[in-house]
Amino acid sequence: MVTHLRLSLQRHTAFCAILVLAVSFRLLALLLFRPGGFIADASDYDFYYVWGQQIPQGYETFVNLWTAYPPLFPAVMLPIFEWSSRIPPWSDPRLFFHLLFGLVLLLFESGNLILIYRLARKLGYPALGRSSFTVDGSQLTVPTLLHPAIFYAFLFTPVYTLLGWFEAMPLFFMLWGLDLLLSQKRGRWLLSAVVAALGFLTKLTPALLVPIAIRWLGSKLSWSALRAEWFKRHASGNLLRPTLYTLLFLGVVIGGGYWLVGGHTALALSSFQVNALRPPWESVWALLVGNYDWGRVPVDMRNLPALQNPPATAQLPWNWITFAFVLLYLWLYTRRYDWNSPRTPVVFAAISVIWLFLYSKGWSPQFLVWILAFVVLLLPNWHGVALSIGLSLLNVIESPIFFTMLGNEPWILAGVILLRTALLVILVVELCGQIWPSHGLVLRRVAATATGIVLLLTITGIIAGLPRAARAYAEQRLADYRCVAVVDYLRQERAWPNHRIVSDQIAIWRDLYPWLREDYTIRIIDGYDPHDRPWEEMIRERLAAYVGNQEFWWVTYLDQPSHADSYFAQPNVHVLEEQQWGQCLVRRVMQTAEEPLVRFQTLGGPIQLKGIILGNAEVGAEMPLVLYWQSE
Repeated sequence: MVTHLRLSLQRHTAFCAILVLAVSFRLLALLLFRPGGFIADASDYDFYYVWGQQIPQGYETFVNLWTAYPPLFPAVMLPIFEWSSRIPPWSDPRLFFHLLFGLVLLLFESGNLILIYRLARKLGYPALGRSSFTVDGSQLTVPTLLHPAIFYAFLFTPVYTLLGWFEAMPLFFMLWGLDLLLSQKRGRWLLSAVVAALGFLTKLTPALLVPIAIRWLGSKLSWSALRAEWFKRHASGNLLRPTLYTLLFLGVVIGGGYWLVGGHTALALSSFQVNALRPPWESVWALLVGNYDWGRVPVDMRNLPALQNPPATAQLPWNWITFAFVLLYLWLYTRRYDWNSPRTPVVFAAISVIWLFLYSKGWSPQFLVWILAFVVLLLPNWHGVALSIGLSLLNVIESPIFFTMLGNEPWILAGVILLRTALLVILVVELCGQIWPSHGLVLRRVAATATGIVLLLTITGIIAGLPRAARAYAEQRLADYRCVAVVDYLRQERAWPNHRIVSDQIAIWRDLYPWLREDYTIRIIDGYDPHDRPWEEMIRERLAAYVGNQEFWWVTYLDQPSHADSYFAQPNVHVLEEQQWGQCLVRRVMQTAEEPLVRFQTLGGPIQLKGIILGNAEVGAEMPLVLYWQSE
């Protein structure tokens, strides 16, 4: 036993190193990374957290709470929420739920990497063991490069998806079911049916293993097979094993599903009903109905009547769309592929997943991890690398960039959807070429060329669209700025002699610099002193030294502290004008000399010349002059 384990580790030692590195990277990312970065929180974990908070309020899933997910997912997630709630909360109370639930998903994600390695071995890729070579006389070992397992471990999207979505869990069941189906060990195909059913109870996609299993287990789709093999026990093409697989799948789905919903069948199919409430999102169907929103469900989970009375949404001829997709899928399904080759079910599983996403009402960025899992298995070359990077880049542009930062620019989402759809269709063509002997070479050449063209269009579109996107971002940020009236006012007042904006709040510089840097010098007065002199005293001295006897704008937020009161309390500091918009205060200020430059006695009393500002003198031009008078 020990010897066998040691030999096995030696055969796969490089993969074990990759697995340890990948798992440790993901583990630390769960603790320290936040999906969305500095743009915004972008994670479904927050939704799961809010879902868990419904339970202590008296709600129970499938009893008085509908769900958009099949029952196995809440059966796993909700107990983890309860366990995490036993830990005293951190300042961000989401921490321990995110960490514990992420650790559970990390188990599935680690399993995905192992299963990709196992499937790669079944497809003929070498084991990642020892590959020896000599450098400077020393014998060294390195792993084989661009192996599917290495390819997957290096991808960004699986890591990012792990941090915010549960996609690793149903993908694990899909890959495990496929691995068991391809196993040469007796009876493993029956376990594949059970695993596929568990996957279906997590997310619907693993059900695609059933038609693949029917073909892999010997079923032949022809009239001659119907007459000669389907119903003959000892014929290679009999339907016994495909029938048992299908019945076992249905039995686990029905029996396991009934147990997981606790017998509350009224809401057992709510995940199907909820999909009817949604308008199409982030897909070509969404473009057809003019919806540029993400896939939000328009009703609350506690709103049970809404399931029976869905709100009106833009309608598409779904019956005809479904008929067309099913017909095309059946046409692909019935081609003469070599179903004795283990590559065929893997390729057709990839085609089926992509076909489902193309048909689906909506797309969510986390779905990409399903496609990439098959890309690394079936295209571990430059074609697959370029495709993976292109699809991942489009994902990031879609969310969070479009939905969070540039939501008023629908052309961005339209471009992403069209380019992604084109790449997915091309990928289907490429995959068909891998298992369709009579057309394979032509299809793969067409797919490679088309992929290059679409990726070139993607890069060109990004470069061409950057200036417009930058302008749109700037306009949107200005419109959202709470003191936009200050910017407009100061732009109108930018004429000489006042070209300085001064404050003691760094937020003023941060917020005004993008808009007013060309018209004004913006200066923040710091009150720090290494000798611990009072902050207000330092503000007064440094402000006086900076502005001298020149006019300036003093801008502050009233809801943030300012320490310039002692400066403004001086008798020779004059507020010439004051404007306030909400919590934004603008003062036009002038500090004059202690003694007036000139004093005149008039019938109405004395007036004083407090200051003079001269502009630059130019030959043949008028010289700007401003006089500051004060009456007593």
